[in-house]
Amino acid sequence: MNEIQRERNRRFAAMRTRQKDRDLARKHSKGHKVTVEKGKSPQGPMLGDENRNVRMKHLFADLAGAGRYVVEHFRGGKKIGQYELKNGIVNEGLNSILGVYFFAATQLTTWYLGLIDNSGFTALDATDIYDDINQAGNGWDEFDDYTDANNASSAVTRPEWPTDAPSGQSITNSTQAIYDITATGVVKGIFAVAGTNAATKGDHTSGAAHILWSTALFSGGNVSVVNGDQLKVTYTVNATSA
Repeated sequence: MNEIQRERNRRFAAMRTRQKDRDLARKHSKGHKVTVEKGKSPQGPMLGDENRNVRMKHLFADLAGAGRYVVEHFRGGKKIGQYELKNGIVNEGLNSILGVYFFAATQLTTWYLGLIDNSGFTALDATDIYDDINQAGNGWDEFDDYTDANNASSAVTRPEWPTDAPSGQSITNSTQAIYDITATGVVKGIFAVAGTNAATKGDHTSGAAHILWSTALFSGGNVSVVNGDQLKVTYTVNATSA
């Protein structure tokens, strides 16, 4: 076989590979646009494998909506209610995942949970950011009439979200975040944040070192609280590539 024949065979082989990629992409896209790029690494799944692209697309979509907050409401030492809130990861949170894993961004390792006030509330939005907590940019303010039972009843800190190690594509806290309510009010929802000053109620320090991760509203409507009430929060985040 001469060089001309070998070159022709290489071109035909490349054409067959490209056609196979297009056929597989159409098969797995199910109406979604999928871009397939050939990977360079010989180890593991190809970086541009179309099946992996589809799985990663749905991983981030599922992560944004997977998981929940569960809030137990106590009054006078008795449990008077239990509420659920659907996890809603904002764009700033999703960008943080990409930055830490794929762009050498600094990981934020300690997370805190805050309460959303019904007063002045207009809406949650995927574009809400940490810098705009209690500012005009977000459509909500922080409810801060509580002390942090996880931190010696501090009146200035948000309770930490003390996560356990992830297992089964899920992460949660077996030690609940606890709010001891100090005034009558109406709580609309919950948010999760991290950063150097994120432990402080009302903080909205600007810059990439502070992240708003998630916001969520009570699925059954607002929760009215009075002085002496206690809210205990368990937050679970799930991830799936199915």
